[in-house]
Amino acid sequence: MNDLIALQPADVWNFFALICSIPHPSGHERALTEALRDAARDAGLAARMDAAGNLRIDRPAAPGLEAAPTVILQGHLDMVPESDHPFDFLTEPINPRVDGDWVRADGTTLGGDNGIGAAHIMALLCDPELRCGPLAGVFTVEEETGMGGAARIAPEFLAGDFLLNCDHDNGEGFCIGCAGGARQTFTFAPKWESAAGNGVLVTLTGLPGGHSGNCIHLDRGNAIRFLAEFLDLHPELRLAALDAGRVDNAIPSEAVARAVTPAPPSELQRAADAFALLVKKECANAGDMRLAVTPAPPPDAVWDEDSRRRIVSALALAPDGVIVWSEEFGVPRDSSNLAVVRTAEGKVTVSTSQRSLEDAARDRVCALIAEHFRLFGAEARKGHVYPATTPGPQSRLRQLARRIWAEMGHPDQVTVVHAGLETGWFSLKNSALEIVSCGPHIEEYHTPRERVSIASVAEFDRFLRRLLREIPLQL
Repeated sequence: MNDLIALQPADVWNFFALICSIPHPSGHERALTEALRDAARDAGLAARMDAAGNLRIDRPAAPGLEAAPTVILQGHLDMVPESDHPFDFLTEPINPRVDGDWVRADGTTLGGDNGIGAAHIMALLCDPELRCGPLAGVFTVEEETGMGGAARIAPEFLAGDFLLNCDHDNGEGFCIGCAGGARQTFTFAPKWESAAGNGVLVTLTGLPGGHSGNCIHLDRGNAIRFLAEFLDLHPELRLAALDAGRVDNAIPSEAVARAVTPAPPSELQRAADAFALLVKKECANAGDMRLAVTPAPPPDAVWDEDSRRRIVSALALAPDGVIVWSEEFGVPRDSSNLAVVRTAEGKVTVSTSQRSLEDAARDRVCALIAEHFRLFGAEARKGHVYPATTPGPQSRLRQLARRIWAEMGHPDQVTVVHAGLETGWFSLKNSALEIVSCGPHIEEYHTPRERVSIASVAEFDRFLRRLLREIPLQL
């Protein structure tokens, strides 16, 4: 944390250090929410939580600006827990450090998505010198696991005229549209039988992973898909378990299978090496992929041949990646991510996520994926569904924001992203809100390489302060 002391603006980085010090993966945001609530109350601000665990902090208008439009600054408090080493995200704090022009963590996700946005909001709310109209901070929970907080947010938490969603991470303009999505789970109940042979672990590592929305088109490879393809080529590997991935909004970078085989591990390793070479030729970003076959205690039972064939084939053949490209916006329109596989209590569970810029298309992709897994004998269950944000007509807020950003010397650009934002839910719950998404520059979020640009944090703070000062005068 000491690395952040010298950074400017100090209030933003101090709040970010506080956020990093309190574990807050999705579903475990309560301690952080209470800490921010207490900090707001210490600053003399009104703060309350709704039944879903979301937090709203209200800051009164400066004298003479009481009639100005109410601005909501919004971000989410949960983070994606990804690490390249053993790390307990429920008990261990994130350790941010300065690395040149960036802030990153030590081998884990940083939580800049969306902790740095939340830090910006807290710094503005608690600044007694800021002269602006009525201001509110809204902090949601469980965004990364299906936008549960936004879906269940109390309607009065969205009372306002304008909403700035501080969860757009490119630092180069404004987001006016985003993908909706859905989570689906598929469960196989394999039959089990005994098998003799050499116990082995087949472990695939070294893929870059990444965000399953913004990186789905970058040909980074999918560990589940590659491992399933290798297993499909080697039916002599009698499987007892297959495990991969951590969360359904990250592309899996590692996978492991537990098996028995009549062949010695060294013989299978030669086949694994040949397979890895082939993958690296065909996948642009798989250069660091490794596929290792190592001795292990043999399992007590394995899947029978029919179960093995169905499960492996379902994973190897599942639609994954970009399904339809949007020529209009230059991003994927529809995609699917084969995200997580778990073997536990005698069953194999597969988690996937589907995204689309159009809600009707999202539902069609979900139906496609569900039918695929049903054909291989899986039981399907649909989970969280969240709406897309369709680009609307030019708004007063967007016009002012773009003008200020351009006057600060930046390109005047608006984008549509294939990632999901909570703005779709907010529009459904308060159709009168004018919404713009923006934020500082973050790279490689949802991976242990996540990093935040220090310069962009200072520039985003400058932009927000100018925008809040001008809204009472211009709008």
